[in-house]
Amino acid sequence: MLTAAMCGLGHGQAVAQSLNVSDQGDLMRQIKSAYSDGRFSEFSRLAQQLPDNHLFTPYIEIWRFRFFIKGQEKQSPDDVVVWRSEEVLPLLNRYPATWPTEQLRRDWLQQLARAGQWDLYRQQRTELKYRPDQGVECADLYLSAYQGQVNKPALNKVVSSEKRLARTCRTLLKTLYYRDIIQAADLDRHVLHLVADKQVSAATQFVDEMSDTAWGRGIDTRALSNAVDNPDKALKQAKSSGTDLIVATAIARKAIADPAEAAALVQAQYAQRLSESTSRWLWAHIGHRAALLWQPEASKYFSKSSPEAMSGEQMEWRTRAALLQENWPLVLQTIDEMPQELKDNRAWQYWRGRALTATGKTVEARQEWIRAANSFSFYGKLANEELGTTVTAPLKPQPLTQQELERARKNPGLQRALALYDAGLRMDGFWEFNLQIAQMKDRELLAAAAWAERNQLYDRAIAAADKTEAEHDLALRYLTPFRDNLKAKAQEVGLDESWVYGLIRQESRFLTIARSGVGASGLMQVMPATAQYVAKKIGLAGFKNSDITNIDTNLTLGTNYLRMVYDQHGQSPVLASAGYNAGPGRPSAWKRRLGEGRVVEGALFTELIPFDETRDYVKNVMSNTVAYSLLLNNSSTPLKQRLGMIQGSN
Repeated sequence: MLTAAMCGLGHGQAVAQSLNVSDQGDLMRQIKSAYSDGRFSEFSRLAQQLPDNHLFTPYIEIWRFRFFIKGQEKQSPDDVVVWRSEEVLPLLNRYPATWPTEQLRRDWLQQLARAGQWDLYRQQRTELKYRPDQGVECADLYLSAYQGQVNKPALNKVVSSEKRLARTCRTLLKTLYYRDIIQAADLDRHVLHLVADKQVSAATQFVDEMSDTAWGRGIDTRALSNAVDNPDKALKQAKSSGTDLIVATAIARKAIADPAEAAALVQAQYAQRLSESTSRWLWAHIGHRAALLWQPEASKYFSKSSPEAMSGEQMEWRTRAALLQENWPLVLQTIDEMPQELKDNRAWQYWRGRALTATGKTVEARQEWIRAANSFSFYGKLANEELGTTVTAPLKPQPLTQQELERARKNPGLQRALALYDAGLRMDGFWEFNLQIAQMKDRELLAAAAWAERNQLYDRAIAAADKTEAEHDLALRYLTPFRDNLKAKAQEVGLDESWVYGLIRQESRFLTIARSGVGASGLMQVMPATAQYVAKKIGLAGFKNSDITNIDTNLTLGTNYLRMVYDQHGQSPVLASAGYNAGPGRPSAWKRRLGEGRVVEGALFTELIPFDETRDYVKNVMSNTVAYSLLLNNSSTPLKQRLGMIQGSN
């Protein structure tokens, strides 16, 4: 049992009280490093140097608990571990509104679900303050199944996952398989989604975990890996003895490079070998890969499958394939066959309205656009424009009172988030702040946003202001820090200041120290090689890569590069925004896929961008631009006009 002494930190040393804020931040970084590396003695020694009841105490106490629990679990790795209430509840109750508490409760909930302790699960599930992660979502599905209800769309989302599932999700699938709620074909489908994305390790681990089932015993994981690495060889060997899953894996891998070749294999050589469920999955996969390449045959491939065989992503690409052909009856059909969760997405509400209009159902179209209309989102703005409504700045809310601002300033969770940021633990601060604002009302959110802005937590200020439902402060949603610098740089290269602001808001949320996973840095997320190229091009003397995060230098490099990409793509902000994110050559390749003489709307082109990140990026940048123009100029060019028309090329 975890005793009170084990959780206690034994603080109070005189040396701890003398630590200044900077020292405490450095100390917290060292403590986090010791925790992450599993150095318990070092962790304990460092933790005792923090003052009593420090803002970081919840993190220290819960990390200490996790150290102790890990030791217990290592002693019995094969057991179903469930933390006892007397061990975990004191911690959860002592620190009820902190991020490590939220994480601890999530993990406990999953344990309770796997052990079937449903009364305690229900009690603790109501205590979560933030949206559930994948593991808790599967725990919820577990409870529904226990109660005799199966949420098929949610279960399909789990089966269709292309990444390794949380442990609770994997246990859920095994349990449902044993209870005949899902079939071997569903497990096949999960493995196929994994191997199609080359998640071979996740696929083989999943099969190994199912080795005590009839399904798991029938799969040769070595043959599965070989089918991913060498599909041609696997297909040759499978002519006499290959299983359904091995053949489908090999064809799925071939579809990535050549959908037409994969289609021919399914249609001809293996038509009689594959089960109906596997064949339907393969046609959905081949259609998806063809749609990503903007191949006109994609809709034909999709037509050989069925909605129940498709993942949510495949259903969306089925609609995009119809959009590429501007086949409005098919657009309408494919959206209508989506699960409700996808239908409620503003993108598909907007395009459903367009499809209804094209098929003569104008009254229904207006109803769809009314549902989609919104002042702040890409498709919400486009829906407003279809309704003939000019997007204007929202009414400014009543000024925040001193009491509202003071409550935000004294909020211990917000203070802890700021301290974590100051300590250099940005991700911990990010989640701590998000937890604090998760259940705030509009006025509290505005106060939290104003407080964050004053403390230069610009990204969190935007996050808080973005959540308001009725009272909206445009100046907080669309912050304009570094205005003098940015305006001058934009004017110097002849770019729309609103567009540059819209791009930076999407790139870095105004974090000057922001750094992406691929090495881009600063406000405008400039890559080192790009910085060197632009610096040489514009004659920026004495430039060093270490200068990239300097605000003035970063804006100089970023705006000049954006201008180059803008000119390269015929001064189309859609193509330039896409090129800034995905690389300047990509939009040219996509225009070639359209073909010479083909002209499409900017919104349609944007929806067809094959990279999820870039597609969302362009939408957000262009939507941001409209908002910034309203804020800075008190007027704005309509979004549809800004998007313009995109012309294909040879």
